Amino acid sequence: MSSISDDYDYVVGVDTHTRTHQYAILAAATATVVAGPEKFAVTAAGFVKVIAWIARHTSGGRVLAAVEGTNSYGASLAAALTAAQIPLTEARPASKKARRGVGKTDSLDAVRAARSVLSLERGELTNPRQGAARADLQVLLIIRRQTTKEKTSKVNALNAIVRITGLLADTRAKLTMRQIRGIATGTLPVAGSPVTTGQAAALARDILDCQRALTANNTQLRTLVARWRPELLALPGVGPVTAAQILCAWSHPGRFASDAHFASLAGVSPVPIGSGNSLVYRLNYGGDRQLNSALHTIMLTRKRCDPRTQAYIAKRTADGKTPRAINRLLKRYIAREIYKLLEHPTTT
Repeated sequence: MSSISDDYDYVVGVDTHTRTHQYAILAAATATVVAGPEKFAVTAAGFVKVIAWIARHTSGGRVLAAVEGTNSYGASLAAALTAAQIPLTEARPASKKARRGVGKTDSLDAVRAARSVLSLERGELTNPRQGAARADLQVLLIIRRQTTKEKTSKVNALNAIVRITGLLADTRAKLTMRQIRGIATGTLPVAGSPVTTGQAAALARDILDCQRALTANNTQLRTLVARWRPELLALPGVGPVTAAQILCAWSHPGRFASDAHFASLAGVSPVPIGSGNSLVYRLNYGGDRQLNSALHTIMLTRKRCDPRTQAYIAKRTADGKTPRAINRLLKRYIAREIYKLLEHPTTT
């Protein structure tokens, strides 16, 4: 597999922010800074200046842009670079350990963004996410996370009110949705002043509104997933939310060079830990945590409901594997299965 320096003459590292982006151009063969770091505004005019600046300092050479945050602050820049036919890849931010003793500035981050891809081979590059369907799913997932957080906060507040004021006779258990509906409608007898009971009822109504919003959100997610990749919903343990999280990370065919690349982004690739005669593998704690959460949810569902998974766990347990090791193997298998389904739907 070819290296970056075999395919490109220059790498442009970009550290993205709200108002301005920082750019640095490095020679792919030597990793030395050729131009920059330079700061440009995040505007249409700024992107025109950037593209002209890149052309001026690369002299018609082959250019690869390594951009941080192509799905957030760098989204508009990614669109401008694509329109200018400049290849780009996602640059992962440097870890705290890598910055230790060196410092952190926008200029340093731009150089690090470029150098982060120079050590990779071409097949290890991560293409930016794209597609209108993926963007719709992402918006719905953002709203879902916010609504879930709001609902949890309100449920905790209502539980606290009930326990502190003794609105219900038994305050040992958390409130059920039936009790919350009763408090909201006034059909559940509660003790307390009119102010307390009124506020509790208003809070309960807000919780029910959040629940209705989450139900509608789930329906929308199922509709969009079924329209885009319905075969994903047929897999054991995969629901609308987990399917949407997977599709948002996968984005489009060809984004990942292999199922190992996909597993690495998901944080489920095995990490070897060894010294001397000892060699073990542990879970990967990096990667896309939303995608990792989706695979973890699928694994838990399969462990509870899928006979095939239960038989595999029994076999691996008999082989002496620990529960953590079995979880790692299951997540890796699920990642491989999903990758093959998405990349080659007709052959799975």
